Amino acid sequence: MFEIRFEPDGNKIHISEPMTLLEAAERAGIIINAVCGGAGTCNKCMVEVEGRLVRACQTRADRDMIVTIPDTSRFFEQKILQEGIDNLDRIDPLVCKHYVNITEPTLDNLRSDADRLIDAVNDNSQAQHHTCHNHAGTSSGTTTITWQLLKKLPSIYRNHSYALTTVCHDGSVFALEPGDTTQNLHGVAVDVGTTTVVASLINLQTGKTIAIASQTNPQVTFGDDVISRIDYSAQNPDGLEQLQRRIINGLNQLIANLCEKSVIKPWQIYELTAAGNATMQHILLGLPVEQIAQAPYVSAVSSAVNVPAASLGLDIHPEANVYVMPSVAAHVGGDTVAVGLATAMRHSSQINLALDIGTNGELILGNSQRLLTCSTAAGPAFEGARIAQGIRGAAGAIERVHIEDGQVHITVIGGVPPTGICGSGLIDALAELLNVGIIADTGRMLDLDELPANIPQSLKERLIKHDDKPAFVLATAEQSKHNQEVLLTQRDVREAQLAKAAIAAGITTLMNEFGITLNQVDNLYLAGAFGNYIRPESARRIGLIPNLPLEKIQFVGNAASTGAKQALLSRQARKHAEELGKFLEYIELAGRTDFQNIFSEQMMF
Repeated sequence: MFEIRFEPDGNKIHISEPMTLLEAAERAGIIINAVCGGAGTCNKCMVEVEGRLVRACQTRADRDMIVTIPDTSRFFEQKILQEGIDNLDRIDPLVCKHYVNITEPTLDNLRSDADRLIDAVNDNSQAQHHTCHNHAGTSSGTTTITWQLLKKLPSIYRNHSYALTTVCHDGSVFALEPGDTTQNLHGVAVDVGTTTVVASLINLQTGKTIAIASQTNPQVTFGDDVISRIDYSAQNPDGLEQLQRRIINGLNQLIANLCEKSVIKPWQIYELTAAGNATMQHILLGLPVEQIAQAPYVSAVSSAVNVPAASLGLDIHPEANVYVMPSVAAHVGGDTVAVGLATAMRHSSQINLALDIGTNGELILGNSQRLLTCSTAAGPAFEGARIAQGIRGAAGAIERVHIEDGQVHITVIGGVPPTGICGSGLIDALAELLNVGIIADTGRMLDLDELPANIPQSLKERLIKHDDKPAFVLATAEQSKHNQEVLLTQRDVREAQLAKAAIAAGITTLMNEFGITLNQVDNLYLAGAFGNYIRPESARRIGLIPNLPLEKIQFVGNAASTGAKQALLSRQARKHAEELGKFLEYIELAGRTDFQNIFSEQMMF
């Protein structure tokens, strides 16, 4: 047995067989930043062992060790955008409840238990002017009882004096509860992002959000992006099972958090809707994902999926329905459909552009006549990965940069000394350095002897050499937490150029396909956490978003979460989502020569 102690936490574990320090730390309850999924390529997981800095993902714990983990290598919880827009007109969930008094059997009334339950539900529905099964639009037009409930029906009746509350989903009775519980009717809507997961507890009678909980997607230890996780699934016999277990456990933690906040029992949650990219939805359902990353890039399923909660191991009512949003293609998933649903683009006569920027950039362009969509591989630069001192949007991250009168002003999340820079800060820094002339439109950071004469000396002093190339000091060693300068390097600029060029080229390709020019776009919807934290002026300056008037740019919050809520609260919204999944025209960018040409042009700032 080896003892591995992690400092400064003091956490200790004992292991009987060698494993990487990354794995050992995870067992000790410490998540180390490993954006490459342990491939050894990102150098974000540096730890100290016996006075040497080593990569945790490549170093074996094969003896007693003391491992010191610096803050810069820790995966801290980031700022997570929870709220979105709300444009739902009518509350009309598929789940409903009826309090019924069931007629007891007699020698003169020998109808079956099931028939008497169905009669009671129908009588109650008519009395409330609300016919559950007709309203639900079931294909048979009649109330049914699930097989699982049917097996328990006789004993439930006789143990509870025939006064019960039925719980129905789309015209099918799946649960019976003693007494009148009609006021307890809840569901959960989940946005399963690659990086973050947001869960909302909803009152299905009022439509009100009771509580919201969020966390970093617990799959991040397998890699920052979907390709890393697909690779993990392909290279490990139980890889898919591990990935699924990780997200299910994470959802159960969020559900427990929601219930604790609201004093609601998990079994009082009767439906869960989930929206995520195609890979996240596949993993949630335990469906194979390898084919998503291999040409010709095909999903296992693109239509909406309904499964019982118990089959996934979710800690809500075991017979509750889990509704996973429809997708469009292998790289345009249910989260994009949810964004389209939340922004009502399918029903707009105006030409709208929706942009959700993350590791991938998902785009929708069009109106009620035609909607185009695509996904661009922007890479994780805007989430802090592949940036020399890039970190997520957590405490210590520079999130705003402003240069005025030769002075660099930074805003740091949490109001603490900076440790690195996150995506919104990166975009600001690029825009500001372009404005003052330290970065050229080609993306090249100028040397001291090339700078324009009007640049103040205070800015010139911040231009240094890093790896024999220019770098700009955003925060001095004295300002930072670890007495180490926070830099923007030439390589960082190039990584950002690649990411922004992919997004901008996707937008241009869709506009060309639609046959419009930029001045014909009526609205730009910026969705997702990153889109809502950036300054649009900075994003326009670097060419990440089109050069539209600011009044045309709308922040729509966590629109994927909003779309999932709408699907939970309205059968009409769910129908619209499924129609939208089929209506969206997917444009595959891979292999298109016009996209490659546009991408090259968009590399310029």
